Amino acid sequence: MDNKRIHSFPHLANINRRNILANQYTTVPCLAVLCVVMTGCEDLGQQIDALTGEQDKQVQALIERTKAQMVFVEGGSFMMGDGGGPNNLPWTIARDNKPAHKVTLTSYSMGAYEVSYGDFDLYTAVNDLPRTMWTKWDKDEIWRAPEFSAGVNWYDAKNYCLWLAKLTQLPIDLPTEAQWEFAARNRGENILFATNTGMLELGVNYSLAEEPEPHISGTYPPNPLGFYDLSGNMIEWVNDWWAEDYYQHSPEQDPKGPKEGTKKVMRGGMFLESPRGSNVYTRQESEKLKKAYRATGFRCVLNQSMPLNEQPK
Repeated sequence: MDNKRIHSFPHLANINRRNILANQYTTVPCLAVLCVVMTGCEDLGQQIDALTGEQDKQVQALIERTKAQMVFVEGGSFMMGDGGGPNNLPWTIARDNKPAHKVTLTSYSMGAYEVSYGDFDLYTAVNDLPRTMWTKWDKDEIWRAPEFSAGVNWYDAKNYCLWLAKLTQLPIDLPTEAQWEFAARNRGENILFATNTGMLELGVNYSLAEEPEPHISGTYPPNPLGFYDLSGNMIEWVNDWWAEDYYQHSPEQDPKGPKEGTKKVMRGGMFLESPRGSNVYTRQESEKLKKAYRATGFRCVLNQSMPLNEQPK
């Protein structure tokens, strides 16, 4: 996969730095498409029929872009969690990512990139939802431009993936924590960072320390499987509830986290913290599930055990 993200936002084609600052962001009329996520509506045909011709083109382009950027991950077994490095000492001092334990995953596909503001703004526009992070940036900042990774809350991330699932009739969702780590570790390798080398080289495969801002997902090289920014840039929401002791009793086959909780897991570190925190083992958690931050992003997963270009038998 090319190491540059393909940006194609037809609904934002005429937007530039000047009219972003003038708050002249392109929108589309409100629709009742939110029921796709919240209630299921009736069927795909009715959902698409509710769109105007131009909106339909925009949504269809988003669907095709999402499919094209899905990277297939062949399932298998690995030791999930911090089992220590080459010197047999733990990679991290945290308690909640130990003990390392065997996990076996069914094959799946996951988005190569973090979801952008451009794609997320289309979702909020056609569903008549407020734009994420729209009131939290000023004229001296460019991080809210369409190409940058979207800062969202957990519910928005979850609902975006489920909206795509309804539109495509595909099992799209937020990744589980196990799926995220398996992909970040190149199907379970004992590495520290999800970069092209497994290590950090500031300015080469990771942001410079003097760049305390998010960057466009895909700016730096992907990991060997083809995923960008699993270490650094945005910390990413996953599907799982968090529990400090979950690794002590996690099931082996396709674990999905605790059945209930008050906090959700976030993985991958972020531009606002030390690069060391962007390792593939550190688990962070948040109970502010309805609060969006500039550094909380996400990507979606396709829970289908074959590549998208292969039809089920």
